[in-house]
Amino acid sequence: MTRTRHNIASLTLGDVAAAETQDWHPVLDTYAHGVELMRELPVTDPGSWLWAANTHGIPPGTPARPAWGQCAHASLFFLPWHRAYLAWFEGTIRALTGDDAWGLPYWDYSDADNPHAAFLPAEFRAPTRTVDGAVVDNPLFDPARNDGPIPADDIDLVPALRESRYVGGVPDVGFGGTDRDRRFGDVESTPHNWVHVDIAGLMESPSTAGQDPIFWLHHANIDRLWEVWLALPGSLRLTDPGGASAFLVSQWQSAIFWFGSEQSPSTYTMDDVEDLTSAKMDYEYESIALPEVVAQAVAAARRAAPVGGGPMPLDEAEARWEPVAATFDLDSEEEREISFQAGPLGLDDAPPSRLVLELAGVRAERPHAAYVVEVRSAPDQPSHRAGRFATFGLAGTAPEEERNYLVDASAILSDLLAEGWTGGQLSVKVVPEEGRPDSDDSERAIHVQQLTVYAQTP
Repeated sequence: MTRTRHNIASLTLGDVAAAETQDWHPVLDTYAHGVELMRELPVTDPGSWLWAANTHGIPPGTPARPAWGQCAHASLFFLPWHRAYLAWFEGTIRALTGDDAWGLPYWDYSDADNPHAAFLPAEFRAPTRTVDGAVVDNPLFDPARNDGPIPADDIDLVPALRESRYVGGVPDVGFGGTDRDRRFGDVESTPHNWVHVDIAGLMESPSTAGQDPIFWLHHANIDRLWEVWLALPGSLRLTDPGGASAFLVSQWQSAIFWFGSEQSPSTYTMDDVEDLTSAKMDYEYESIALPEVVAQAVAAARRAAPVGGGPMPLDEAEARWEPVAATFDLDSEEEREISFQAGPLGLDDAPPSRLVLELAGVRAERPHAAYVVEVRSAPDQPSHRAGRFATFGLAGTAPEEERNYLVDASAILSDLLAEGWTGGQLSVKVVPEEGRPDSDDSERAIHVQQLTVYAQTP
């Protein structure tokens, strides 16, 4: 039996008052009932809500277990690990509720055809619901969340879907990841990370995100976007010829994911995960079609995959990236002037077509939810907003863990050149994004071990 994962837009009552008083769609009713049953089990039970949540991340002070704290972030295994994780969770809900046909819904917050898509679904905003005539607490509700709408830039699908490669290098990452860990693939950066910090509450940190019932619908949508990407013409899987090095292909094909009981775990091979018709997946999505306006934007922006041989092949005519400047030990809200290693770039002769900043070795005890990177061509010139990044995947991690963030500054190249910039130096500053609850919190900050400027030239 192939189960269908439905778009919650086709299931929701669409109104909080209705969600509090009317009967829910059976798919959402089963989900709410399953969450209740999981919460009734002790944390030591592999079928419990906290066991499932802790499998993703462990809250501070929680004793570790082998099955817990497994989440694969900033890794090329981000998508397959979470796919297996969702399949295991889906099976847990089915087993506890006895609803063998149940499929986990997905929340398509990027649906340009649905004006309500960016708001949290009504069934997750209602504090109570009515069951058999009695008003009861809603197990899908969390008062610490933001209801939305999620800003359009945070759920823009074009930056991820325009990338034709599953795995890329640095700074031109792939849809699913990079050839080095601790770097986010395009779909993990946007929309994944942004939705986490925009919803906030438990969702803001990997250590607690799995405790929020909306987490599972968010990740079902991220999993669906993998299928959307695969269906686009020209998408290059990691295992396709020229898709990755032999070493990465071997790592990918031999991966095994396990969940649940530590004595008799549920295991998933990469063959299981990549085939939605396999016995351990056995589901399909209600739709993997893009709204026409999004499909057209993706088609117009899509980058052709490189051709040729070698581990990460590049055609001879393809533009190449060069690291041209770097600085070390940069704290957020500190402006730093960085000099280019080889002096001026000779921009009059061959201006770069793209400019990317990499913030590497980022650490934080309490980061802001999001940061903006500002750039000046000279001290007497205005500051330009080069880009932004969300810190999900950094908050709640161990102090020694590091993350790397890429900011594409290509959009401000014309401004820099108009100001007479010749590539000799740039001033860079990383500041908290304004308008967020933590924007003015002086106790929050990040530290960047190295900031590198990459230029792409023919």
